[in-house]
Amino acid sequence: MYPSVHSLKKRSNLITGVFGWNTVNALTFKVTTVRLPEETLEALEDLTNKLQRERSDVMREAMKIGIGEMTLRLALELYTNGKISFGRMSELTGLGYRELTISLKRRNITLRYGEERLNEEAKQPEG
Repeated sequence: MYPSVHSLKKRSNLITGVFGWNTVNALTFKVTTVRLPEETLEALEDLTNKLQRERSDVMREAMKIGIGEMTLRLALELYTNGKISFGRMSELTGLGYRELTISLKRRNITLRYGEERLNEEAKQPEG
């Protein structure tokens, strides 16, 4: 027996609430196939059991976290190589200045100041 649309919507709203996703229509999931190494599947099953959640929910959350981390790494690389500004890095990652500054410090990446901003700060009296 297939679940009713009402029960699916109710469950998807629950999932949306648990993950904090801002989704207009939570029923817009698409099916895809991924080949994973055995050890990854074992780790997934272990995590699923520890969290006491459905595997597909854990996979969606892990993908969301992983994509966010990969986006951050790409933005940090572009920033480090001087290809994007700090503000653009913030736009790409969706993170605020404070969160990005913490990420830079954790990775021992020096915050780059533009020449104009450096001159402005040098002119300001200390105090």
